[in-house]
Amino acid sequence: MEAKQARLEGKLDDLLDQAAGVAAELQALKQGGRAPHYDEIEIPAHETGQELSRKIQTARVREVAAENLDPAGCPDCGCRCPVETKDRTVHSMDGPIDLTETVAYCRRCRRSFFPST
Repeated sequence: MEAKQARLEGKLDDLLDQAAGVAAELQALKQGGRAPHYDEIEIPAHETGQELSRKIQTARVREVAAENLDPAGCPDCGCRCPVETKDRTVHSMDGPIDLTETVAYCRRCRRSFFPST
């Protein structure tokens, strides 16, 4: 497990270096040949970081939902109910993301519930 984690952390570091280089090139193209004020570097860099955060959140939430599709017990009657996924938009601290969440429906109680993972 530790070897896999170290390999993935190294890969992430390499990809972040590549993304930083591409983002810097895009900034330079958009800003033309003039020397930008620092906030013209910082603000777009921060926005790129927020975009990456939203993509990570979306991917991870989808993984978690896909791993938790086993039938779940209704909190009222305990009946085992099928679990499905449902998409909705939520507003994270980094902006809106499309959230995939698990939802179960109990026919006996006629209610939906969100199974805990």
